[in-house]
Amino acid sequence: MKDKKEFIQRWGELYRKTLLQDVVPFWMKYSLDSKSGAINNCLDDDGTLISEDRYIWSQGRALWTFSALYNRVEKRQEWLDTAQGIYGYLSCNGRDSSGKWMYKLDAQGNVIEKDISIYADAFVLNGLGEYYAATRNQDAATLAVDTFKNSLDRIRTPGSYGIAPYAIPKGMKTHGINMIFSFFYYNLGKILGRPDISQIGYMLAKEILSQFYIAEKDVVLEYLMEDGQSTDSPSGRVCIPGHVLESMWFLITIFEDTGEEDLIQQCCKLIKRHLELGWDRKNGGMILAVDIDGKQPVFWQKADCKPLWTQLEAMVASTYAYLYTNEDWCLKWHEKIQNYAYSHYPVPTGEWTQWLDYDGNKCKSAALPVKDPFHLPRTLIYLMELFEKILSSPSHYPYNWKSAKYIKPNKM
Repeated sequence: MKDKKEFIQRWGELYRKTLLQDVVPFWMKYSLDSKSGAINNCLDDDGTLISEDRYIWSQGRALWTFSALYNRVEKRQEWLDTAQGIYGYLSCNGRDSSGKWMYKLDAQGNVIEKDISIYADAFVLNGLGEYYAATRNQDAATLAVDTFKNSLDRIRTPGSYGIAPYAIPKGMKTHGINMIFSFFYYNLGKILGRPDISQIGYMLAKEILSQFYIAEKDVVLEYLMEDGQSTDSPSGRVCIPGHVLESMWFLITIFEDTGEEDLIQQCCKLIKRHLELGWDRKNGGMILAVDIDGKQPVFWQKADCKPLWTQLEAMVASTYAYLYTNEDWCLKWHEKIQNYAYSHYPVPTGEWTQWLDYDGNKCKSAALPVKDPFHLPRTLIYLMELFEKILSSPSHYPYNWKSAKYIKPNKM
C-alpha cells in the first residue's frame, strides 16, 4: 500500500456515496409507513414487503440511524421527520405496563411476542439517546432513563431476561450483554450529562477484558458461567469473532474518553487476533462462529455462514485499530474485508443482502427474518468520521491521553 492517504481519501468517498446514494434511498423508498410512523423492515432485497410485523428492536435501531444521519451527516429535515415518526410509534406502542419493551407487534400495534429479548430494550435505549441529541425532546430523555433503570435491574439478575432470537445456556452469562449495554449506557450518559449512567457502562466494558477475555487462549468467549468461570463445554468454547470485533471498537470509544491508552492497545491486539480467527482463508469473508479448540460441531447456528454484519464490524474495528496503532496490518485487513464485502453483498436496489452461506450464496438468517437500517448505515457513518479524523491528523493520534474527556473511571 504505497499511498495510504490516497487509499483513505478514496475509501471515505466510497462510503459516503454508498450511504447517501444507495443505502439511505432504499430505506426512504421502501420502508416508511406514513400511517403509524414505523418502518417496515420485513423486506426482501428488492424492497418487497414480506410481512407487516414489527420487531421493536428494529424500530429502535432505525430510530438511532435516522437520528444519527441528522446529527452526524447532514441536517436533512426528511431524516429528522422519519426519526420523529419512529419515536412516536415506539412511545405509543412499544412497552408494557412494567416498562419492558416488547419483541414483536403486528401492523395494528398488537403484541405478538412479549419481552423475550432484553436486546430490544438496548436498541430502543440507544435510539432514544441519539434522538434526544437531535431534538432535545425531554420526554425522550425520560423514556431513555426509565429504560436504563428497567434494563439494569434485570441485567443485575441473571436468568431474569431473555436474549431472543438466541438463548443463554443454563447457568451461563453472555458477552453480548456486556458488549451492547456497555456502549449504549456509556453513550446515553454522555448525551444526557449523566456520569452515573456512563460509569455503569464503563464497568460493563471493563468486565469484558477482565472476565470474558481468556489470556491462555487469547480469545474473548461468548459464554461464561455465571460466577465468571470458563468451562470446557461446547457452549464454553464458542467465540463469535464479529461480536468481539464490534465489542473492541465499542471499548475503544469508551477508553478514548477515559484516557486509558493501554486498554486501547489491548483492544487493538484483540482486533487483529479475532480478524485472523474469523477469516475464511479458503474463500474469503468472516465466518460467524468458531470453537476455540477447533472441535465440531460449533455451538452456534449456521456457524460457518458469513452474515453481513460480521464483515461490517470488521471494517470499523480495523479502522479504529489503524487510528491508534498506525500499523499497516490494519489497512491491509480493511482492504481485504472491504473487497469481499463490496463484491458479495450489494444488490441493485441499493441495500445489501444480509446473510451468505460459507460458499458465498444468499441464505436465510439464523436470527430475525428482517432487514435493518442499522449495521450498514452505522458502519458507513462511523467510517466516514474515522477517515476524516485520520486525514486531519498527521500523527494519526487526535486524542489527548493526559486528561479524561468525560468521566474519571473508578479503579476496579
